[in-house]
Amino acid sequence: MKKRRACTSRTVFVLALIFGCSSFVSAQRYVDVQAGFGTLQAVLSADSSNRVANPNTIYNVHRGTKDSVYYLTSTLTDWGTMPLHIQSIGAGQLPAFILTTLSDGTSISPMISAKANFTLKGVFLNGVNTLGVPVDRVLRVQNDSITVTVDSCQVNVSSQSFVRVDNTHVRIHLKDCRVSNIYSDWSNARGIDNRGVVIDTLTVEGCSFCRIGYRVYRDGGGILNYAYINHNTFTEIGSSIFAFANALNVTYTNNLAVNCEFLGQGVSSQGRLLSMTPLPGTGQTAYIAHNVFYADTAALFTAYHTSSDTTVFAPWFSDTLLAFISNAGTESTNIGSPVTFAMPPNDVPNAIKLDSIVRWYWRNPNVNTNDASILNVDSIHLVNLAYNTDAAAYTWGSDGKPVGATEWFGLTSTGVTHDAVTSGPARFSLENNYPNPFNPTTTIRYSLSKTGQVTLAIFDIFGREIQRLADGTQSAGSYRAVFDAHSLASGIYFYRLMVNGNVIEAKKMLLLK
Repeated sequence: MKKRRACTSRTVFVLALIFGCSSFVSAQRYVDVQAGFGTLQAVLSADSSNRVANPNTIYNVHRGTKDSVYYLTSTLTDWGTMPLHIQSIGAGQLPAFILTTLSDGTSISPMISAKANFTLKGVFLNGVNTLGVPVDRVLRVQNDSITVTVDSCQVNVSSQSFVRVDNTHVRIHLKDCRVSNIYSDWSNARGIDNRGVVIDTLTVEGCSFCRIGYRVYRDGGGILNYAYINHNTFTEIGSSIFAFANALNVTYTNNLAVNCEFLGQGVSSQGRLLSMTPLPGTGQTAYIAHNVFYADTAALFTAYHTSSDTTVFAPWFSDTLLAFISNAGTESTNIGSPVTFAMPPNDVPNAIKLDSIVRWYWRNPNVNTNDASILNVDSIHLVNLAYNTDAAAYTWGSDGKPVGATEWFGLTSTGVTHDAVTSGPARFSLENNYPNPFNPTTTIRYSLSKTGQVTLAIFDIFGREIQRLADGTQSAGSYRAVFDAHSLASGIYFYRLMVNGNVIEAKKMLLLK
């Protein structure tokens, strides 16, 4: 008899479904999606049961020409409890996701609503719908304890935010993305918007943000357990780049900020490029090193000011962050040094009728609504944020790379793994149910190596949750739960163990009546 291959369970992004051995991980599965109106949502809907059976499914959308457009006929959402992974393949221009409108002309928002683990790679998210109206939110996180990863995407235009986080204990990973033109009234234009919840992990690496009306990260009174902000370029940010507020652990390294905080006007409450609220007794830490903060005051004065303007562009930190920097001995690694972008936002040719959000502000600092002078175009493609190689920033990175997003120089970002800092478990186990097949009851046993928030849930073949056998905090130890299926029809069901929001394992069982 052929020896059965040993298997191990996998955590975080992938469910381990059982097909013949106790921990066999399903093989990677790819599904092709052609461009067109509603094609993506149609495929996701038709393929839902297959994705439940194999959560290692990846949906491929196609790069190519300007015709590589996926028109979304509704918010991309409600794909069940299984993870959703979409990536682009091929060569050429990134495929674009664009929202259509309802039959009565009503706008649809948000573009994407994540209610389960979500990964998106290599897509252009065009925040302007088919009627030319900006979407207010591009990506909305609307379930607890999920992981959202956006990799190598381009995002252009939103009147409120790129990522809005409504639910708690989530993990947000942004890598090698370009985000531009988030604008509305000045307190309502954000890159990442925390709506007063707990974010377990926020990583932003290798990204470029330009023309964000207010802040790249807005806290909203929520708690941020861990932030890792590394090798990013920020230009034309209206207020603080990051208002960390109630953050516990922050790493902010190798970042370039150019002509940011133009709303400050010398007012201390607005003038901090980075801020953080002191949280005594929490073990709060911050490491702020090898960053470059630069403002071309003369150029800004010439381009945007009147003779009565007295705006101060000198970058500075909140007292809390400054204390951390001083105590760590890294204050001297954060410098202000000139850089010259190859094609900065304000140098985009006027012939395409594109204006800068900064110039918009200085024309009328009291404006509080969208302005037609900023047209909704894919402007991030028309920007080159590489800078002169004789600048101090070019060799200032702690890793020997240029400060800022390294993609502009043909280099990759560092790709740090952050599994160790999430709230995920160390060693847990989920046993096979017994008996299996069963009628109508079966027993499920599982073990916890430490205290955690535990959910043991039952799902049908379509990914719909049927029942929760455990839902709450449990201490380390072994547990058993009985599933009574007397009211259910015969068929395949799945049971899934999650601890602290991380999927430990999922297995299938057969009800035979």
